[in-house]
Amino acid sequence: MNFQTLKILRLMFDPGVTRTPIRVVGELRKKGKRRLPGDVEKELTGGLPGFKTISFVKKWLDGEMLTRHGGQWVLNSFLPPFPGRAYDRMFENLLSGRSLSPVSAYLAITADCENKCPHCSIKGRKKGQFTAKQWKNVIDQLHGLGTSLISFTGGEPMLFDGLPELVKAAKDGGAETVVFTSGSGFSRKMASELKASGLFATSISLDHWQKEKINAFRGSEKAFDNLVNAVKLSLESGFYTMTGSVLSREIMKNRDYRKIYGFAKEMGVHEFRLIEPMPCGNLFDAPEDAFLTDDEICEIRKFHVETNRKGKLPKVCAFNQIESPEVFGCGAGTQHLFIDHLGEVCPCDFTPLSFGNVFKTPLADIWARMNKVMHNPRRHCFIRKHHGLIKKEKTESMMFPLPPELSEKICAKAGREELPDYFKLVTGAK
Repeated sequence: MNFQTLKILRLMFDPGVTRTPIRVVGELRKKGKRRLPGDVEKELTGGLPGFKTISFVKKWLDGEMLTRHGGQWVLNSFLPPFPGRAYDRMFENLLSGRSLSPVSAYLAITADCENKCPHCSIKGRKKGQFTAKQWKNVIDQLHGLGTSLISFTGGEPMLFDGLPELVKAAKDGGAETVVFTSGSGFSRKMASELKASGLFATSISLDHWQKEKINAFRGSEKAFDNLVNAVKLSLESGFYTMTGSVLSREIMKNRDYRKIYGFAKEMGVHEFRLIEPMPCGNLFDAPEDAFLTDDEICEIRKFHVETNRKGKLPKVCAFNQIESPEVFGCGAGTQHLFIDHLGEVCPCDFTPLSFGNVFKTPLADIWARMNKVMHNPRRHCFIRKHHGLIKKEKTESMMFPLPPELSEKICAKAGREELPDYFKLVTGAK
């Protein structure tokens, strides 16, 4: 029996972890709604997990690494730590009556940033900014939808006056929180205020392992020092600390992502997040050879699984693996939403389609509208698969994100997809 199996047994017999899922599964079963394979569901509704449940959990956690942080379990940054209020909320949402609820939401609270990154996804949008008071109203609406994980991004969120206030509002309302940062503006004072506000995690941009390459990439002589300082402060503050890397074709060519991982390991971070370049923002008109090939994506997925099986930090969280057809697929607009600095609600930060403005229309109405056309989790990343369709519909005079009516038209042309394998299994879909 390996260490991962022992961890799974430990959490499966922890009432704090299992109590809410078992109760929810039982209530759903009474209503004739299936959310787990039949044999697992039957076993769980008996009150305790057994061999079939443990085997099911073990299968779907293969290639992941369970770790402890702050007295909780952490799988990866896609999900809230558990046990906890945000974790319980994720399951209780299944009883809400909504077809789907957003597990996570990213809020780009500002477009201001000192860096000039070539992959910036917020470029090409109008300028402007709203107040902390207005964003707190948005956070209240996210709580109303049952969002478990609220993340703050930008631009550079550290430059937003009132960030700790927003983190506190998100945490107090029952969600866990993450701040995505380049490290710019991450001072000891800010770290202290974020700690007092209840921040769970930080994700700090890491583009390379060499100082001069990082500074050149971000167009700032302070970029490297900012990220190293941010990692240090984050770890000292007790935050779950991640680095986030966008893997260009150049980095993939010599497997340099392994060197970047080594640098992240030297700094002592808990998680190494990986994502591929996306055709949005500054890269919207980039040639096809700017994006990863299928073979390169497979290579990153393999790196995710094999590294995590070794059981040593930092764990790897590659979007290509988590959002693959064989696992959870793309949850943009069905399990996740993004709100830009002007309040436009989009499926994710890479998909520049708006379904309404949260400062003009109730978020619940916008979410329902987006859910209706996005349908269910997809087997493929929406923006990667349908970038050409978006490009065809956009005129030169349009700015991103595209307006709701056009967004709905694009989604209708994109059509439905069959469910990713995990959702097929738990719902019994063919």
